[in-house]
Amino acid sequence: VNVKVAVLETTSRRDFYDLAIGNVPFCNYRVPDRAYDKLGFNIHDYFFAKALDQVRPGGLIAFITSHFTLDKQSPEVRKYIARRAELLGAIRLPNNAFKANAGSDILLLQKREEPLDIEPGWVHLGQNEDGIPINSYFLDNPHMVLGEMQIISGLYGKEAACVPLPDQNLADLLQNAIRSI
Repeated sequence: VNVKVAVLETTSRRDFYDLAIGNVPFCNYRVPDRAYDKLGFNIHDYFFAKALDQVRPGGLIAFITSHFTLDKQSPEVRKYIARRAELLGAIRLPNNAFKANAGSDILLLQKREEPLDIEPGWVHLGQNEDGIPINSYFLDNPHMVLGEMQIISGLYGKEAACVPLPDQNLADLLQNAIRSI
């Protein structure tokens, strides 16, 4: 096994790695990288685009990312990802899983042999029975939401959040969700 621990922005191999795993930064700024500037992606979306180029066909990407990767209004980044990778599964973590960051998802992707002109259901948002906007993947797979979706008061006003389930052990919920991927 040859493991390389590196800052993704500084790596340049294409179709090389078997696995990219990480906790991508959640900020609303762009990484200056000429090869990706044209996409106009913010930093956490940039990490997906760059990892998809660097992982070999059939390789895996396992990222912890902001819930906005799957829940932002615009589907453009999700379309970009879906053309290049199959979504093997996603897990919505409760908003207390990481004390410093609220609203995180775990995404597991497998790079396609060639980009496809497809638009799977998970590219789009829907609404749960309470009218809360949420990614269609989680509507189709509610067992992958490790809490209850609620509208709460957040940093920027009212926002959707995955609130922990009372008397539930997150480690057990996470193990069960991982087993179903």
